[in-house]
Amino acid sequence: ILFRANGENFYWCNLGGWGNTLHAIEKGTPGVRWGVFGSQKSGSIETGKWYDIRIRCEGAHFQVWVDGSELFNFRDNTATAHLAGQVGVGTWMTQARYRHFVVTDLTSGNTLFDAVPTLGQDQVAVLNWQKVGNVEIHSSGQALNSNLCVKLVNDQPAEAGIQQGSLNIKAQPYRGSFWAKGTTSGNLSVQLMQDAQTLAEQELPVPGVDWQEYPFELAPTVQTTNGTLRITLKDTGVVFLDQVSMMGKDAMDNDGFRPDLFQAVEALRPPCIRWPGGYFAELYRWEDGIGPQHERGVYPVEAWNDQDVNSFGTDEFMTLCRRLNAEPIMVINTGHRYSASPQTEFIEEAVQWLEYCNGPATSTWGAVRAANGHPEPYNVKYWEMGNEIFLTRSAAVYVNFLKAFVPALKAIDPSIIIIACGSGSFDQNWNRTVISQCADLIDYISPHHYENIENYRSGVINYENYTRELAGVIASSANPDIKIYMSEWNVWSGLDWRNGLYAGGMLTMFERQGEYMHIAGPALFLRHSSANDWNNALVNFNNSSWFPAANYVMMKFWRDHYAPNFLATTGGHTNLNVSIVGSEDGQEIYFKAINTAATEVPVQVQIDGSFQLRAAIVEQIAPGSLAAANTLTNPHNLHVEKGHASIDNGRVHFTMPRYSGVIVTLSQDANAGVTGDQSSDMIKDYRLYPNFPNPFNPRTVIQYEVPKTEHVTLRVVDIMGRETAVLVNGEQKSGRYRSEWLATDENGSPVSSGVYLYELVTASGKIVRKMALIR
Repeated sequence: ILFRANGENFYWCNLGGWGNTLHAIEKGTPGVRWGVFGSQKSGSIETGKWYDIRIRCEGAHFQVWVDGSELFNFRDNTATAHLAGQVGVGTWMTQARYRHFVVTDLTSGNTLFDAVPTLGQDQVAVLNWQKVGNVEIHSSGQALNSNLCVKLVNDQPAEAGIQQGSLNIKAQPYRGSFWAKGTTSGNLSVQLMQDAQTLAEQELPVPGVDWQEYPFELAPTVQTTNGTLRITLKDTGVVFLDQVSMMGKDAMDNDGFRPDLFQAVEALRPPCIRWPGGYFAELYRWEDGIGPQHERGVYPVEAWNDQDVNSFGTDEFMTLCRRLNAEPIMVINTGHRYSASPQTEFIEEAVQWLEYCNGPATSTWGAVRAANGHPEPYNVKYWEMGNEIFLTRSAAVYVNFLKAFVPALKAIDPSIIIIACGSGSFDQNWNRTVISQCADLIDYISPHHYENIENYRSGVINYENYTRELAGVIASSANPDIKIYMSEWNVWSGLDWRNGLYAGGMLTMFERQGEYMHIAGPALFLRHSSANDWNNALVNFNNSSWFPAANYVMMKFWRDHYAPNFLATTGGHTNLNVSIVGSEDGQEIYFKAINTAATEVPVQVQIDGSFQLRAAIVEQIAPGSLAAANTLTNPHNLHVEKGHASIDNGRVHFTMPRYSGVIVTLSQDANAGVTGDQSSDMIKDYRLYPNFPNPFNPRTVIQYEVPKTEHVTLRVVDIMGRETAVLVNGEQKSGRYRSEWLATDENGSPVSSGVYLYELVTASGKIVRKMALIR
């Protein structure tokens, strides 16, 4: 029962939550994950029984009675107390009936509401859709493949229907379809609009009494970021609509992925991606996400402002991983939200999912995968047993789930790697229980932690201590080979530079703790800018553009300077968080550090004499203010820039600016500053990739591949062909390389805005691409 509810602000009385074992008051506040306010009380709700529930709200004082007995009596004396709002009812993972609604004003005693809200045939507001004309919009249970569809009633001999706005329409073909049935004397029409202007239109036949798909193709010749998709009846009638979809050619040519967002993800080169969640995994039914779209079921609950129609399922996820060369990590729905004990239904579902992914095409579910166009097994190695079970079950109960699920999965594929849910925040008791009782069943333990953004420095220190303690628990267990996979970490909310400093600190800590900390993945990954919660994502987008948050900028900075060998280091500084790593070939050392102080810090680095130091290149992110941030209108405010270092008798001297992340590349190679991946057996041809970001200001990265050892030149020229900068000029081995251009000429002076060309020149020829600098 909700009260004092207003947008993101609310309290609700949760009766029979946590598997029908507890009652509690929960509170929601913008920018903070909602959760229990006060203490929980043991209790349950019986099936078939009516309850008399009364809630009194007087200022910041709240009371709840159930069947005449007081259940809660509390005050919210915090600064975020909700002092006004609406009331409401709902359910979570169950069904309920409500009657006898009465709302009374305490001051006057007047009755404000005394009725049962009517549902069913009343017109409804359809999320993200608006009316066109005088049509009536109803929710109908006659859906094609889920619970609800839209019923349109037009009683006027004029065009009417529904439309969805805020679409980014480009001058390109669009393909789409919708399903319809009904009775009307006129045709249906689908249109792309800009305000009152029709950009493209296609008429479709009169629908029949049975569901039928209506494909369409539209080709607007103008571009707008405020376009509208409109579907209308041309005359009177009743029409049911379902499964409306549309995609532009640029996305269709990119396996269905929006190109700019795909490039944003690709630029991070994620070694692995966890899916389908997160909370989303806890209710996910994988079979609803395979096969033709019109046969796919919807996600069972509305979450994050929408109800997912499962257009992105297992096969689409595997396509994404293949394109990114990322290892998939599947999170299994263990059914723990439905039951406190393992259920055969969910064990069988998990086993079938594993067979769909890894079974041969001759197996039952491998044959289904093959019929869906993927005959070769995906060979998914990593399987995580549920998500954040600690929120709803005890560690002892979770042990029972592991003992039921893991042997069943291993019977299908003994080679898979099992990940067990670790604790939330700093709870080692959970980890000790799981590890002590299931050490022989698991390969990874997966804790989660979100930090208050104010603790951008201390939060890293505290979690490193926790990680060391967890490593000790593992070392003393029956399976000391268990590794740590921190599958969710971030600040709770906030995208300013404190977020970036925290991310840099955590990444540096992960490298220091690499003996046990093998994998760590932040959350959220991508977030629409309109979302009303979880404002901590790396990639933030609207309908036409995106910006990298501070944690994205920092993570890409660290990723572009990845090296596999952690180097022993002595020395330190109170305000510096440092890790030093070496490249596989021993030619480069990366000094990585975060300065959380409000003052600059001079640094001296001395390297073992066996390393012949020839160059020291300083790169840094140093906005100078904790409040600095990227936005949709200023996406490059936080960026990497060049610093300065000097070399004196084998010692490197440089200064870390205040509130900064700095990487110093120490090299034995004359071509310092160009990074390459020498694991290049699969490289068969020369490739020059689109630079990223593009357009850019002032930094962009150029990636290329060479299939054999030879002299390579990578240079930038202006639109007239005049040389602007030489980024690479020397012999390189076969491999994948990336080079950064900071929009400067050979003298280090900034160049002006405009279109530039970048050329990859070898003895075998020249490849040229175009890029745009916008200052």
